[in-house]
Amino acid sequence: MKFKKLTVLALMACLVFTGCGKGSGEENEVRNEDPVAQEAPADEQEAGSSASDAADEVTYITEGTVGDYTYTIEKDFAEGKKYYEDDLENRCWFGDTLDEPNAPIWIIISSGEKSHGGYDIGVVDITEEDGTIVITVAETAPNPEDRTTDEIVTPNVTVKFEYGTNGTPKDIKVVNTSGEEIPCAY
Repeated sequence: MKFKKLTVLALMACLVFTGCGKGSGEENEVRNEDPVAQEAPADEQEAGSSASDAADEVTYITEGTVGDYTYTIEKDFAEGKKYYEDDLENRCWFGDTLDEPNAPIWIIISSGEKSHGGYDIGVVDITEEDGTIVITVAETAPNPEDRTTDEIVTPNVTVKFEYGTNGTPKDIKVVNTSGEEIPCAY
């Protein structure tokens, strides 16, 4: 009986001193409490809106109109869609549509495969220049001191253009905020 009590006490002491149970399952969660990007409130969203002046914050647009085209932005639209996996591994953009009349077109933009979490991509501006739709994206990377997930990620964002009086955009170009063109996958 005495041996049983000592064993129980020894086990309890081990649990207390080793911190057993602390942090269980938290090692793989993102710990970046201050997001780098935030969406603009609905009343501030317009075509042509751009990144905020704050050095480490980017304001992403979520909907608007450019020329004759109405668009909405869908974050991680391609996530979990097996047929996009190969394209998302590369830093590129590609279009997709349905095989039916008056279908919208989705422009999927990927930052490419990253070795860990904390990366982001979002649309900061959509303009029309000489008949070409220009989508400007901001790509962000985590601060080296920030703890992020250890999983492989493929940050992506999708612009959905509704079918309008002129159909959907035919000429599209995607650039980052430095003006560097992101290549088309096809």
